[in-house]
Amino acid sequence: MFFTQLLHTGQVALCAYGAYVSYIAIRDLQQYEETSKKAAKYSTTAEHQLHKTRTTQSSGAICILASMMAATTLSLAPNSLPSIVKFGLSPAALVLTLFVRAHVSNFWKAKAKIPFIDGYNEAISKTGELLQVLEWLEYTWAGTALASGLVGY
Repeated sequence: MFFTQLLHTGQVALCAYGAYVSYIAIRDLQQYEETSKKAAKYSTTAEHQLHKTRTTQSSGAICILASMMAATTLSLAPNSLPSIVKFGLSPAALVLTLFVRAHVSNFWKAKAKIPFIDGYNEAISKTGELLQVLEWLEYTWAGTALASGLVGY
């Protein structure tokens, strides 16, 4: 029983790191926000790229925060939750993380670093790290779903 809660505590730490990485990526991309808005006025492609940049970064951050809230609740007070919520939260978080990682990856995997634009390049690197964190969260949510089913809370 304690084992599953310990796994969730590890997830909280992983989410904290993911939140930090996501914050850096968003901060670095905001340096180019005004330039991107100006370009979006004249180009539908630039407008689409700006929209996708915002939605992918936001969805990654929201997924990390939702995972952190779920893992914190499951590590500190699992017995205060109804059984269906307690045992359904890990699979639900797994599905959410799978979809978000695919969404972020589909947009960012084709992005190349641009010489002399350090902030943008750093944002691409941090987004790659965010994708790694989301992948690890997938593994941990699958593990905690299995552990909660086999061992319980």
